[in-house]
Amino acid sequence: MNSFEKDELIRYSTSQSTDAPEYLKDLERKTHLHTLAPQMLSGQLQGRLLSLISKLKSPQRILEIGTFTGYSALCLAEGLASDGMLDTIEIDSTYDHFIDDIQQTIPLSRQILFHKGNALDIIPTLPYQWDLVFIDGAKKDYLNYLKIVENEMRSGSILISDNILWYGKVLSSVKDRETQVLHDYNTYLASSPDWMNLILPIRDGISISIRTKINIY
Repeated sequence: MNSFEKDELIRYSTSQSTDAPEYLKDLERKTHLHTLAPQMLSGQLQGRLLSLISKLKSPQRILEIGTFTGYSALCLAEGLASDGMLDTIEIDSTYDHFIDDIQQTIPLSRQILFHKGNALDIIPTLPYQWDLVFIDGAKKDYLNYLKIVENEMRSGSILISDNILWYGKVLSSVKDRETQVLHDYNTYLASSPDWMNLILPIRDGISISIRTKINIY
């Protein structure tokens, strides 16, 4: 299959999938116009996947590591329980104006708490059990994020991890630091008896993992 055929299949898949709300389409346009790395946005297909998983789980508490312009947070928040909340963390202040606009214009944002700073510092201050966690922060810290959150995830909780194929570099015999961390992260989730893991080779790779360990406190 050549690249044209792949692009056509993506367009077909998008056209035959449930459409995103207009506010997400508007946010996607603004992200492409006003950021230097719009490819970091989840986009239509991945965004609908995040929304679908969240709606299947109907979580009480969601944690997102890596807000960017807020697109994925809004997708995940679609599935929150009526009294549920989503905590999202972003270290880069470049995107603050996107968040300000979301808070002023999108009612769903009332169920989202936006945190500014290093996720490794902020997560330990959040006294919650997580029903769903989405990791899309600094790749070098994926294992560190997991170490912090996994003991705060009940059996049946869902972990979604983005960019886990890292432009295909996980296949390289010589790996840079970020690629090695992502490879080790994938290996841990695949081999741990505490997780059931599935990697989907869509976009830059996304894994969906279910916590199988029953925590005893």
